[in-house]
Amino acid sequence: EEDAHIAEMQKLAEKLKKMELVIKVKTGEQDKVFGTVSSKQICEELKKQGIDIDKKKICVTYPIDSLGTHNVKIQLHKKVEGEIKVTLKK
Repeated sequence: EEDAHIAEMQKLAEKLKKMELVIKVKTGEQDKVFGTVSSKQICEELKKQGIDIDKKKICVTYPIDSLGTHNVKIQLHKKVEGEIKVTLKK
C-alpha cells in the first residue's frame, strides 16, 4: 500500500514539474510587488487546477515577492519531493 502511495506521489510530482501557476499580484512603483505570495495562495491556485495539496507541504523557503518565475518545492511524501513553477504577473 505504501509503495502504491509513493508511485502515485511520483506521478503527481511529474505532473507538477510540467505545470506553471500564474498568480496575478498588485504592484507599485518600479513593479515592486505588494506583500509576498504565501503557501496558502499557492495551495488555492493548485485547487483551481484540481490538485489538492496541504499548504503545510508547500515549502516556501524565501519570500516570493518579485515578478517572474520562482521554483517552489512541495514535499509530497517523505520520499517524494515535487517542484512547481510559480510565476508572478502584474
